[in-house]
Amino acid sequence: MKILKPKQIIVALDFDSLEEARSIVKVLDPDIFRLKIGKQLYASEGPKILENLSEKGFDIFLDLKLHDIPNTVFKAMKNLLNQKVWMTNIHLLGGEEMIQAAREAKDSAKSEALLIGVTVLTSLDRNDIKKMGFRVQIPELVKILSFTARQNKIDGIVCSANEVLEIKKNFGKDFVTVTPGIRINQNNNDQSRVATLKEALKNGSDYIVLGRELTSSKNIPKMIKKIESYII
Repeated sequence: MKILKPKQIIVALDFDSLEEARSIVKVLDPDIFRLKIGKQLYASEGPKILENLSEKGFDIFLDLKLHDIPNTVFKAMKNLLNQKVWMTNIHLLGGEEMIQAAREAKDSAKSEALLIGVTVLTSLDRNDIKKMGFRVQIPELVKILSFTARQNKIDGIVCSANEVLEIKKNFGKDFVTVTPGIRINQNNNDQSRVATLKEALKNGSDYIVLGRELTSSKNIPKMIKKIESYII
């Protein structure tokens, strides 16, 4: 069943070093897959990792979830957008002034990169949210944060696949949704709000993040072939 577009899958490189990441990067086609660099690999390798992987033809999603006072976020975002990134993000719980600062940094850098906002981590469930003092359910919290993002011209959000349908309905099809916690084969590790690839696509996810199920697979080439079999 052909349900995926080329470059709709983003592979999360959750490794400690470029050396470790190379084992999977060398078997991925940059015309089919994008890559996600998070705090783990960026903390080890720094900005040179972006240069290295961009030179191989990959679009890079730099996933650092900036969450700080507005001035700090403005300066950090401006520096990040001078790197070779296709997409980067902030955490929307930083508040409206911080969100505006991130957007201003993008304008100032004259960057074409997508700027998206993290809503509620997919590792959190309703009990976690309640303990943190929120009196609304997760879908409502995601909607509130998405509204603020949309109002401040952020390109889209990171959310679970479960929330995508409602987000698209409320904020339009051009409001980008990036969904982590996606499984090819359904199983549940440290993510509470997970979904299968087919569920995510049915709900309208624009970009799907695949992590350890692929990168820790005993047969990575076989898993890649399985994913590629879904591509239109």
